[in-house]
Amino acid sequence: MAMGFLFYISSSATIAQALPERIASVNICIDQLLWELVPRERLVSISYLTANPVWSPIAHQVQGMPLNHGLAEEIVPLKPDVILAGEFDAPMAIELLKKLDQRVERLPLPRTLGDINTQIFQLAAMVGASEKAQQMVANIDSQISALQALHNDKEPLTAFWYSSNGVVIGDGTLEHELMQLAGLRNLAAERGMFGFNQLDLELLLSAKPQILIVEESQDRSFSLAREYLGHPALAQANFKIVILPAGLSGCAASVIGDVARILKQELAK
Repeated sequence: MAMGFLFYISSSATIAQALPERIASVNICIDQLLWELVPRERLVSISYLTANPVWSPIAHQVQGMPLNHGLAEEIVPLKPDVILAGEFDAPMAIELLKKLDQRVERLPLPRTLGDINTQIFQLAAMVGASEKAQQMVANIDSQISALQALHNDKEPLTAFWYSSNGVVIGDGTLEHELMQLAGLRNLAAERGMFGFNQLDLELLLSAKPQILIVEESQDRSFSLAREYLGHPALAQANFKIVILPAGLSGCAASVIGDVARILKQELAK
């Protein structure tokens, strides 16, 4: 948190002279943070994905907001003071917007828990929302600390973090870092897996994990967790299934607090 705070201080010094009143975003994750940080009237356009309940937990809250599909022709007429984008969003459109002398700010994708706080402070510095950002980070830190305290003096449990299409999540990920903080042994990482790797269900079962973590879909009719729970092999398996909110790999900053809180609650049972 200290590094993120120092980043926030330095960012404030360079951005404070031009705080934007009219903000456009082409990124669903940035939209979710902006929704917490700034008044609605300052948002002149957000990503169309943010209004889709399959992908966005705030879809119902943003009904009626102006939407964009990451196209320059949609955004320029709105005369935004700044256009916010993620690390890999709409490269051609972003290049065109820059050529049209539009102010574009890219936010890097968080790759560690520390990066999440840094991203929140960076965005807050851009839009002038330091107080709310500090509240958000304090809440995240509180949930992470509570999760970390849960496993004191306990034998680590073995676990897989199981994603869609039979993918398990290994080292070098936010999921792995969170599992370590929770006192879990990541069996994928112990097998030398880095990032996201396919693993047959038979191999997963033969490893005999004590915990299987799956992420719930935003759209319950396409719930991955329900598919896993309904598999006959899983129904007979002798491990605890923990269902967490979706989105950690995509919109980590907006869901990390809830993920840590629910993981703590499930592991404490």
